Amino acid sequence: MKLLHKAIRKLRPDILCVLGDFADFYSVSAHDKSPDRRIGLADEVAAVRSELSRFEKLKIKRKIFISGNHENRLERYIASKAPELFGFVSISDLFELEKNGWEYVPYKKHIMLGNLAVSHDYGSAGQTAHRTAAQRLGAPVVIGHTHRAGTVSRRSIDGGLLMSGMFGWLGDVSQIDYAHSAQVSTDWVSGFGIGYLLNCGTVVLAPIPVVGNRCIVEGELLEISK
Repeated sequence: MKLLHKAIRKLRPDILCVLGDFADFYSVSAHDKSPDRRIGLADEVAAVRSELSRFEKLKIKRKIFISGNHENRLERYIASKAPELFGFVSISDLFELEKNGWEYVPYKKHIMLGNLAVSHDYGSAGQTAHRTAAQRLGAPVVIGHTHRAGTVSRRSIDGGLLMSGMFGWLGDVSQIDYAHSAQVSTDWVSGFGIGYLLNCGTVVLAPIPVVGNRCIVEGELLEISK
């Protein structure tokens, strides 16, 4: 996250897009709970709000928050455990998104940025999820969800560029207890990404992997101390 903020200050982007699963909502998930993890719902909401406020101080023109399947855990929990409250508690309200200038995109919805259909996921996971989604939709996509990084490019029949991608994630693999540590440490990639929106509407994508405490953004090495 420190490197991401450093990259944002360097790039001064017009748009910041959170691709989902910014919150975990572990406390209300359907997974078996580890006794070692006792963070409460109120604490997690406060932590998310704190991180979002750091983005807000960067004065980015347009901020987009896309809800992921982990944010959707709260809605599923309310629907099954407290249906009377369904609709009274929302992600947008909990995180004070509208109040602080964020556009909110619910889970299983997308937003268009140029020719790019941006969503947390399109129903697929794994290392080829971006390719599967692009083929299914017939349009370039960017997704989160997979914790993996990669791009795939092809040309449209009129010669335009159709570039799809996923950018990795910014979480801590040591906190994952629902998958084998060897799998997550080798399959999942730390990183974020940049999209360059051209005047013609085409978006050119650049994944930015984080290696140790370093990343390279537009040819410049950015690093932070441990």
